[in-house]
Amino acid sequence: MDCADEAALIRQALALDGVVALNFDLVGRRVDVTFDEASIAAAAILEAVAGTGLAAHTHAAGDVVGDDHHRHGHHHDTARWWAIVSLAAFLAGWMMDGLVAHSWSEALFGLGEDGAHEHHPLAAAGYAVSAVAGLWPMLPRAFASLRYRRLDMHVLVCLSAIGAAAIGQWAEAAAVAFLFALAHLMEAWSIERARHAVADLVGHEPGWDEDRGHEAAPAERWIEKFAAIYTPVVTLAAVAVVLLPPLVDGRWETWFYRGLIFLVLACPCALVISTPVTVVAALTSAARRGVLFKGGAPLERAAQASSATVAALAAAGVNVRCRTSPVVPAGPVDVVLTCDHREDLEFLVSHARRAVRVIRQNVTLALATKAAFLVSAVFGVAPLWLAVLADTGATVAVTLNGLRLLQASAAAKGSTEA
Repeated sequence: MDCADEAALIRQALALDGVVALNFDLVGRRVDVTFDEASIAAAAILEAVAGTGLAAHTHAAGDVVGDDHHRHGHHHDTARWWAIVSLAAFLAGWMMDGLVAHSWSEALFGLGEDGAHEHHPLAAAGYAVSAVAGLWPMLPRAFASLRYRRLDMHVLVCLSAIGAAAIGQWAEAAAVAFLFALAHLMEAWSIERARHAVADLVGHEPGWDEDRGHEAAPAERWIEKFAAIYTPVVTLAAVAVVLLPPLVDGRWETWFYRGLIFLVLACPCALVISTPVTVVAALTSAARRGVLFKGGAPLERAAQASSATVAALAAAGVNVRCRTSPVVPAGPVDVVLTCDHREDLEFLVSHARRAVRVIRQNVTLALATKAAFLVSAVFGVAPLWLAVLADTGATVAVTLNGLRLLQASAAAKGSTEA
């Protein structure tokens, strides 16, 4: 999996009798499926996954899943070549328009003297090739989403590019397709970087044994619910933007174009990935320091402690077990300290507070970016391609911001050695 949209698609595809549990790991880009062999066969699960355009394989319960991303690396290599073809065709179209245009801006946007969108026929052909090449790798996912009646980012971007071409905005259609192909690669790169950073820190590939039984952070659950509402609401808003304002001013093409921007912004990728990346980075760096959190929920609760003491953490709903301390609060253990020092408790609380701050920063950045471009779209300030670029930038930014939490263990390790 490369994004939360695909996770949602898998969840819907595997809503089958006999599937007991789905354990998603967005950073590891995998999902562990627990199922009842008496009710459903593994082959049926693999077939259901294949119907989404994604690849899957089996492993026995309790197996340590290693780094098997080489099995699926071919998909990203292919996508990279399609993106290169898309860029080359886009530049060819631009150069062809540039031979007959009065300016490079006119060559890019194809604006004639009467304001109509005019492209040289060969330039339009180049842009069309660019759009098809950019969209080609995502078409199987888009068709799969439509089969499950989902409007995910693959469907929304395809509709936006097709809509731009339909009103003569061939350069915009090509730009959207190429930028999204580039965005797909950048998102995959940023998640891959997160995966490798975690693996380098803990010495092995992040896998199911680390996540099983962990309690998800409240922020993750809230964002998942919000995203489920956000996409259909923004999609309906796009329809309203296309249909209602033209009834007043008659500018159907203008408002159709602005509605396309809403479609692009309906995908909540940056928002959905912002929290799990941060939580994984925080849990990993804390584990390296000798502080073992049982998931994101205890991490968030620990940030609410009034002071760095076992009693204060217990009052915040976090039960701490110290390896050398005979006093263990009643109830299930949320955090284990492999060392029993005052500075470990201080690190526990300060690290949890820092993680919560980063989560809030990421959520704010993702929502602010969406809001800014939704407003800009209504007033016609931002073009379609810039909305795609900004949305991509937000996804990469929140991922890299979350990875900053990995530095906590390095600093702590350095101070310990000193």
